Amino acid sequence: MGFLAPVIGAIGSFFGGLGIIGKLVLGIGLQLISAKLQKNRAKKVEQQAGGVQFELQYGENVSRQVACGLVGMAGHDCYANSYGDANKLLQQVYAFSDFPCDGLSRIWAGGKELPLTHQGGGHYTVDSGDYAGLLSFRFYDGTQTAADAALISGSNPFGRWTANHVGTGVCYIVAYLTYDQERLAQPPQFFFEIRGARLYDVRKDSTAGGVGPHRWGDYSTYEWTENPVVMDYNYRRGFAINGDMFLGMGMSPVDLPVDRYAIAANICDETTSYGKRYRCSVIFDADLEHGDNIDAVMQSCGGIVVDSVDGSWPLIGTDQPIVETITDADLISTEPVRFQKFKSQADIVNSVQGTYPEPANLWSPVGYDTQTNASQVGLDRRTRDFKLDFPTVPYKAQANQLASIYFKENRYEATAEIVVRPRFQTIKASDWIRWTSARYGDRVYMVASRSIKALSSDGPRNVVLSLVERNGAIYDSVGVLPPEIPFPPGEPEYANELPDYAVIPVKAIGADGRSYAAFRISWSTIADPTVTAIEFQWRIKTEPTNIFTRTVQADSLIAFIQEGILSLTDYEFRYRVIVDGRPAPGFVGWIDVTSIDGGNADLEVGLSDLKKDVIDRFKDLQQGLDDTRPLLEQILTNQQLHGAVSESARRRLAVEVGRNRAAFDEQIVVVANELEALAEQITDVTVAVDDRFAQGRIRFTAAADQTGALARFSVQLRVSEGDTWNDSGFYLQIVDTGGVIQSEFAVMADRFVVLNPGDLNSNFLPLVFEGGELKLQIANIGLVRSGRLLSQNNKVDFDLNNGRLIFKS
Repeated sequence: MGFLAPVIGAIGSFFGGLGIIGKLVLGIGLQLISAKLQKNRAKKVEQQAGGVQFELQYGENVSRQVACGLVGMAGHDCYANSYGDANKLLQQVYAFSDFPCDGLSRIWAGGKELPLTHQGGGHYTVDSGDYAGLLSFRFYDGTQTAADAALISGSNPFGRWTANHVGTGVCYIVAYLTYDQERLAQPPQFFFEIRGARLYDVRKDSTAGGVGPHRWGDYSTYEWTENPVVMDYNYRRGFAINGDMFLGMGMSPVDLPVDRYAIAANICDETTSYGKRYRCSVIFDADLEHGDNIDAVMQSCGGIVVDSVDGSWPLIGTDQPIVETITDADLISTEPVRFQKFKSQADIVNSVQGTYPEPANLWSPVGYDTQTNASQVGLDRRTRDFKLDFPTVPYKAQANQLASIYFKENRYEATAEIVVRPRFQTIKASDWIRWTSARYGDRVYMVASRSIKALSSDGPRNVVLSLVERNGAIYDSVGVLPPEIPFPPGEPEYANELPDYAVIPVKAIGADGRSYAAFRISWSTIADPTVTAIEFQWRIKTEPTNIFTRTVQADSLIAFIQEGILSLTDYEFRYRVIVDGRPAPGFVGWIDVTSIDGGNADLEVGLSDLKKDVIDRFKDLQQGLDDTRPLLEQILTNQQLHGAVSESARRRLAVEVGRNRAAFDEQIVVVANELEALAEQITDVTVAVDDRFAQGRIRFTAAADQTGALARFSVQLRVSEGDTWNDSGFYLQIVDTGGVIQSEFAVMADRFVVLNPGDLNSNFLPLVFEGGELKLQIANIGLVRSGRLLSQNNKVDFDLNNGRLIFKS
């Protein structure tokens, strides 16, 4: 109380000499704006509890908290666990309150509210929207008696979460996420709205002077409430779990007068045009001073704390009756009167504005209506703005009303210190009185403090009153403009399809001068900045399983497709846009396009057939990398050796540290019956580090029956980075093709290189097949079959198919 500081200091020394009896004083909440101005000038950092916690908390050094009312919280991220195939399942635990809460209201993910379906028992699923089928939640209100079964079974490594992890008294939620490359590649930022603690209401306890079943210490009888006075009472009594009071003041109920609390709580519950008069949203924090926690609650109801030898109780902001009228004749003439009609200019304001948390806007701060008075601004001859936020008031109309109360209160400026006759000993702090004085005017005052003093050992006990001007007009209702909530713009128009998309068959000329059937894909500029690339797929219409893929940048606007394209063949094309920062859309439908004649149809068909045979062979070999069946069973099943005699041997080595693993596996099997025989040796090596994986396999197979023999030797390699796989390998085999025994050597690689060991130090370059081209420095060829020969400088062109020889200058 800056404007009373000199007066109170003098009176304090005066009381110290003469003695004080039965002192009552108003504490927290009196002249709120003036008190905050004093703190600002003293540069004191003000700490105050609020009803919103935006920052996600981490680590162990987190203060204990109790959420009351309707609150918005990011929570305390206290556990994360990935498990399942490729660790694609994720569990996250967020703690909200160290005292049981009433329930879950809403969840936002990435700033967007989730459509929750309550399945019962605290289980919620997301069945529609961007994350449909990928998110679910289990809410624990703090009264649970068993640990979450899914956390126990999914703990990785097993034992991270056990049956002992019950979290008695702790309100928390478990989020279950399923990885999806397109829709849920990383966990979104969650924000939660919960109904805080159920609280004891002394008005509803028939054993404590109220009416109802509430009983202190029996949480099952409590009810959820937004009443700030009920919150204040519970804080003063203290919050305890299993007899451990971890937050609050631990006051005795005899020091909290039931009648005073009942009156204050009833005022808060009064019905107004905007609902109950005063509601509060607060997260009590054990790291804050008691005064800071209580001040946060009192500010939400215009409350003032009364401290007396009889106990403590709140006085709620409302018009009160005048209990006494004092005249100059009632003053002790020998005692000085200290009167101040106006405050210092530094302690008055003529405009109050600020914010409150708006639940409809993801609990973000939103401005309430500025409270001001044009005549007062003119009187002050300049604006005197004051910023007053209400972090515990999530309702605009209530924030308007409180701002008006505090603004008007600040403009009633008169204060006084008087000593009156003993008959006024019944006056209490917080009472309203009228002082009619010829010299000091006729005003209504609130008693800020009252004390009894004696002039001598046997003299009368006069009453010392500290007065602060008040008026019922302070609490007049104010108009409420519709909330101006800065909702974000509607869902943007994302580009999920390419503008002016077209697939056109063309004839392309390769680097070797040969013409090829090809396709040109074109599209217009994409305005959507979230589109980063485009993935195209195509296939021969009659071979739907053999799909080719290429990814190009979104700003390329054109792509030439030649890989896998044959002349005069029906193809199907489709695409999907690759995006950043939003769920990726799926592929658009297939469209049919027929290629033109590239001029090399016979060659293309022959090579295409060979390519298909080789690809099929590599697919068979690659499938073996993923086959987990026992080798002997696989061979017996595949080769159908009935009545066979077999032998097998196996060697294995493996080490594992955390998520890193290395393994070696060798298997040998020999099988024979009266008609057939088969021998196979497989050696595997695998390593895995986080989401990176590498695997190698060497396989030798020999088989024979009465008609012939077959042998194959293969080497396969596989490496993964996340969901991206790269394969390489080769095989040597002898096969029976239509009765003709043939040998075959096939290589699968992005680059195939042949280098003569004797040429390591010479200038001869290697033979290379790369990017669809065969590159060699010198060729000694007896016969050349070709459709076209083209010189390196493009000046000589032998078009053999059409019988033309062209020379260019």
